[in-house]
Amino acid sequence: MPQNTQEIGNKKKNNLSEANRAIWLVKVLKYLGKLWDKSPSEMEVATIRIQKPAISSEPFKVSLSRIPELMELEPDSPIASEHELKLCKTAEGTNLTGIFSTLDNEEPSMEGWITHKMQCLPVYNTQYLKMKEHYLRSAKPPRRVKPLNHIVKNYKPVSSHAHNKDDCKRKDGPKMLSKDNIMDLLFQAFEKHQYYTLKDLQFITKQSVFVLKAILKDIGDYNKDPAHKKMWELKEEYRHY
Repeated sequence: MPQNTQEIGNKKKNNLSEANRAIWLVKVLKYLGKLWDKSPSEMEVATIRIQKPAISSEPFKVSLSRIPELMELEPDSPIASEHELKLCKTAEGTNLTGIFSTLDNEEPSMEGWITHKMQCLPVYNTQYLKMKEHYLRSAKPPRRVKPLNHIVKNYKPVSSHAHNKDDCKRKDGPKMLSKDNIMDLLFQAFEKHQYYTLKDLQFITKQSVFVLKAILKDIGDYNKDPAHKKMWELKEEYRHY
């Protein structure tokens, strides 16, 4: 590194004297992190021990040990004094992450590059399981019975709703009647009124225009007079008025 400082925007400088230092990033357990927060800032909280394996092909065994002074902060704490560290990622084949620090108004300093990422594993003993159970019970609110001052209306399930029935009727369409049935409906309508439009007769009989025209040509007359223009009436031989 030719220079120990580097300008950024011609205003601030970064101290790069420790840029070549390798840093291990360790993710500790939540309860262990809370205990570290209670310790004084100048206090050493833990040490890392690296044990060489008996066989060269096996990975190194890494553990995190708390110092006795930290354990004295909470003597009744069920936390184990030593935890195993598991390697999550290495620098090989991954992007490096740099660590910077600032103190008051001093220039930012680079502390180094993260070369290893470790995860702190819990010790699954009886004390840890009791602490975990206590945490889960306190985090989950207890179930309570709430009395109701009004009647809750329950809706029974319906197999077919009203709008579904209407859709089925529209899909099925009007049923085709026989000629005799259609003529009976027409005679009943003409008993009430003398003149009808084709649209009104179609609404009464629920039949198609083509079927109605074919029958009306046999039993009715199509008026062209201005008084009843474009309206149908029965022929003289079918009239009762």
